[in-house]
Amino acid sequence: MLALFKNKAYLKFWLAQTIASLGDGISRVIITYLVAMHSQNPLLVGLVIFAQLLPGAVFGIFMGPLADRMSRRWLMVGSDFYRMIVVVGMIFFQGSAMALIGLVFLQGIGAALFDPARASSIPALVGEKQIPQAIGLSQGTSSAMQIIGPALGGLLLLLASPTLNFSVNALTYLISALLLLPLTMLGKPEATGATESYLSSIRSGIKGVMSFPALRFLLVLLIPVIFAVGILNTNLSAIMLFTFEVPATDFAFLSTFLGIGAMVGSLIGPTLLQKFRPSLLLLTSTGLIGLWMAGVIPLDMLRTEYGLSVVYVWYLVTGVLNALINVPLSSLFLGLTPQEFRGRGAALFTMTVSSFQLIGILVGGWLAGELGALLATLIAGMMLVGSVLVLPLLKGYKALHNVGEKKKDTVKLEDQLATD
Repeated sequence: MLALFKNKAYLKFWLAQTIASLGDGISRVIITYLVAMHSQNPLLVGLVIFAQLLPGAVFGIFMGPLADRMSRRWLMVGSDFYRMIVVVGMIFFQGSAMALIGLVFLQGIGAALFDPARASSIPALVGEKQIPQAIGLSQGTSSAMQIIGPALGGLLLLLASPTLNFSVNALTYLISALLLLPLTMLGKPEATGATESYLSSIRSGIKGVMSFPALRFLLVLLIPVIFAVGILNTNLSAIMLFTFEVPATDFAFLSTFLGIGAMVGSLIGPTLLQKFRPSLLLLTSTGLIGLWMAGVIPLDMLRTEYGLSVVYVWYLVTGVLNALINVPLSSLFLGLTPQEFRGRGAALFTMTVSSFQLIGILVGGWLAGELGALLATLIAGMMLVGSVLVLPLLKGYKALHNVGEKKKDTVKLEDQLATD
């Protein structure tokens, strides 16, 4: 995986993502803090997350054709400059909770434009064979920035005014744009379908992706996974703060352990994807995280006997299992999508993730209100276990199962040619 850094173009691409993600983590803390302080309303604090996800769910599918028809480099650079302007605007509206939430929504539109161009650029930078390694490194980096960014944001909040946090975030977008600007190989893709109308290209992209049984199966698998993760994210803080009554210091460290687990899972995911059939790895990881989520019930009993150490372990393993689903799903979907549909395929993937995460958050909040956070998490976990029993019956599972066999045949052929 570290061999990717020898590729100077990919190194600039990776640095751009790392720096922008760091800035996002810095501003995320201050936005949540300001909305909470100005509104004193937990609902508005929840709307911050909703505003971040909504643009991807609503507009994501409309951004995909742009990555298949225009220069991906300029789409990413333009998105960075746009988000920089939005964050600068937050400096002038930091006294209004509703204005900040509106600006978070506008920032999310920029992310919805950036993400399909970024995802479809990876094969052009690293080649088809190294897609899983690049995806794993990307997600591992994002997990690391989710730890480092908020920590740095909290420190800046103590040392200076919120203006400094927003200024740093705006600067990270500028640096990201300048790093991406020289990547001329990420220009306009081949003019496949360029004569289509914009709406026709959206329809043909969806039809093209859905015509592959393995890709259909990955999207179907994505639905229960992301839905359950949305429920988990909604109830995790409530479980720790109100049910387990975790002290504030431990709560912060638990979030760090979750991020560390996600980093570990992101790094080992590509290796496991090479050693095991994708279908087996995905179903096993899905079933395990379902059982692990259901394990929050015995965890409640174990912590009274063994203390918070078991909770730390639970958080760490949750992060690992979550990444062991995300990395194979993302890399397989990108690798199996034909080149001419990759922008639209990435947008469809993002839209599905954002939509069902939003639904999971809403349903998770409702279930927690009706049954309690522990039972809501248990139900989500058992739903994933049930999905593992049903999904192998789908036609697309067989197509995905054969992907592993095709890879083995290719490796054998390459070895035979090398010997000859």
